[in-house]
Amino acid sequence: MSSFIFSPAARQDLLEIWQYISEESPTNAIKVLDTIEEKCRMLSEYPHMGHKRKDLTNHPVLFWPVYNYLIIYKEDSNPLEVVRILSGYRNLIDLLG
Repeated sequence: MSSFIFSPAARQDLLEIWQYISEESPTNAIKVLDTIEEKCRMLSEYPHMGHKRKDLTNHPVLFWPVYNYLIIYKEDSNPLEVVRILSGYRNLIDLLG
């Protein structure tokens, strides 16, 4: 059984995502977080599914979209390490620099 972990920064990202969405709809906030967790579980089973984004970072990470967010993870970590979960609307180059 594959598994994954969230870095401290990714845990903070999840909290901020929940806070932002729950201002309008706590139900939707839970739905988004559940979907993110589901996709992290899928990526832990198939870690090479993501995409490299050399335009955003030179770090050895892959990206997977979920709604308006990007799951950013280390593909060769065991368990799979989710390093960030960021909105695609944010300045990702600055955040990942």
